[in-house]
Amino acid sequence: MSRRSTSNFNDSASDASHMSRRPTVNFQEILEDLPEPDRETGERLRRHLQFFFMNPMEKWKVRRQLPYKLVLQILKIVFVTMQLILFAEMRMSHVDFLEDTTTVMRHRFLKEWNDDRDALQYPPAEGRYSVYDDQGLSEHLSFLINSYYAIRNDSFASFSYDVTSHPSGNLGAQIVFEQIPPIEVLIDRISNVTVNNNTYDFDIREVKDTKRLNLTETEVFQIGQSDDSVREILATRGVTFLPEDALKISTVTFKFRLRTIHYSPTAGDQKPECYKIAVAIKFDNSRHTGQVHVTLATVVSYVNVCNGRIIKDKITGVGWSFDTLLIGGTDIFVLILCILSLILCCRALIKAHLLQLKTSDYFENVLKHKITVTDQLDFLNMWYVMIVVNDVLIILGTIAKISIEFQDFDNSLFTLTSIFLGMGALLVYVGVLRYFGFFSQYNKLMLMGKKSGEARKSWELRIAILILTLKRSAPNIMRFMTCAIVLYAGFLIAGWVIIGPYSMKFRTLAESSEALFSLLNGDDMFATFYTINDSNTVIKVFGTVYIYMFVSLFIYVVLSLFIAIIMDAYEVVKDRYSDGLRSEKRGCLHDFVEMIPPPSELGSPTTRSAYAPSNLLNLAAGNDSSRALRALNAIDNARDWLSSLREGTRFQSFSNPLNDSLDEDGSSQNPPPPSSLNRPSNV
Repeated sequence: MSRRSTSNFNDSASDASHMSRRPTVNFQEILEDLPEPDRETGERLRRHLQFFFMNPMEKWKVRRQLPYKLVLQILKIVFVTMQLILFAEMRMSHVDFLEDTTTVMRHRFLKEWNDDRDALQYPPAEGRYSVYDDQGLSEHLSFLINSYYAIRNDSFASFSYDVTSHPSGNLGAQIVFEQIPPIEVLIDRISNVTVNNNTYDFDIREVKDTKRLNLTETEVFQIGQSDDSVREILATRGVTFLPEDALKISTVTFKFRLRTIHYSPTAGDQKPECYKIAVAIKFDNSRHTGQVHVTLATVVSYVNVCNGRIIKDKITGVGWSFDTLLIGGTDIFVLILCILSLILCCRALIKAHLLQLKTSDYFENVLKHKITVTDQLDFLNMWYVMIVVNDVLIILGTIAKISIEFQDFDNSLFTLTSIFLGMGALLVYVGVLRYFGFFSQYNKLMLMGKKSGEARKSWELRIAILILTLKRSAPNIMRFMTCAIVLYAGFLIAGWVIIGPYSMKFRTLAESSEALFSLLNGDDMFATFYTINDSNTVIKVFGTVYIYMFVSLFIYVVLSLFIAIIMDAYEVVKDRYSDGLRSEKRGCLHDFVEMIPPPSELGSPTTRSAYAPSNLLNLAAGNDSSRALRALNAIDNARDWLSSLREGTRFQSFSNPLNDSLDEDGSSQNPPPPSSLNRPSNV
């Protein structure tokens, strides 16, 4: 397209727009040949469709009705963000407590655990925590047993045993030794291994033994004095670690439970909470290589077997803190906002569905033209669908969050709540993009130096181009991604099978995929080369060539083609929409709507009367048994009841008292006849 002056360009664009939007069917002539009732219904339908396809700000200019959904979305952004900030602090505190508790357990029960292993390093500075000989196994078992029976005295924390009752008095009160719960030992092994004439016979029937170490106080003292005594004492309980057991035993797990009371004075709304800590220390000999991997896992869960309370001054009394009121009030307010938003958006979707049914029926039975599927989809507002989805997510997340605040500290519930609230907040912010093009003042600020109309049009088209580019490029991207995924899967399988045993980045299929995707997005390539073990020269050479090929193919070719597809769609959309032109095929629905241009003065009394509910279609007619209509009536009844609380009628504020006067019954004294609205000269 050649560049020309602004005025000539606008004139040409206007002419091109008029030519491109020339209707394929002259619905005006068809309407003139219809009987009076059908023609009147057609005019009402056209006005109803024009009003339906207006944006919220245009509807506000016509009816002077507050855009409730827009206000709710703005309020949701503010209060959902506040709710997420408060929840994130609580979530961080909870996760930090779990991680700190696990760290303490590892330092308390693993003999050679150090601070370097607590830090997440890549590549790891140390190998897996393991035991390699009988002496090391005896030392670890002795350390574990001694630490368990001395947990109340040696820990700088309020740890106790999981028993029914605790000694009263101060925190340092001792518990009777016989009341300490025993440690459970779970042994997973095969039935037997025999050797006959250098032939090893494996009886691989699985045997699972469970033992309880009911140790006496004397035995615990002996274990504390000498690590070697632990083998003899465990042997009396049926737990042996003899050389001949090395090929039989796969895993040995020591399990016990502790309790702790958690309280953080820095958190204003936090009260003392009682937790149960289930500890499992696993000695993994499943590979039978002489390296026994040792891991410690904890499951921390909230229990109500112990209570905590905060004692305050008797004058001030005990009450809810400001933080508690803020969190609770925010949750309730967000819940109300999302319920209202859900109701309004569902109401809009139901009305759009009823209007689509009315339109399809009129076109098929009266105009004898069937509207296309594309035209029918125009009635489905995907923005409202997205808002409904985020409302549902936030409502579920808020209910779960309130449950958490009532001492239901389930870790899976925490995770589910964070997913609901996080995804709901994301969709809330995405949904607000729809409203950016509706404010001319905002466009003036964004596009200084342009005329108001041009600025508004330009900004609306920028938002439209973003969405339409994604929409147009989606089919080509899906086809391209199908081929790219097949190629990616080939590299993934090959890398995992060949390089996996020699590189920590390709140990599993998931880790291999993460490594390749990171390389695709510019991860440290030298680290990937470096982590391939050079003990096998062939694998080292193959891994180097493999990475060269993957990076060259996917970064220089596949990624470039992916960007080219998006840019191609962007150029097409930009050429088609930059001047406000739509050269794509249009359905008969838009031709019917635009057979008479919409009024230019949206705020005039004539326009307001034309688009009043009384001059539009009655969506309830002929649909008395429709479920959608019953739902709509229920929502409207609730809305009318709320409107009556304001001591005003539903549409009383639509008329401008300077231009239009009302009778006592709320009707206009000089309403323009509906037929006059059909003449373009009057609008």
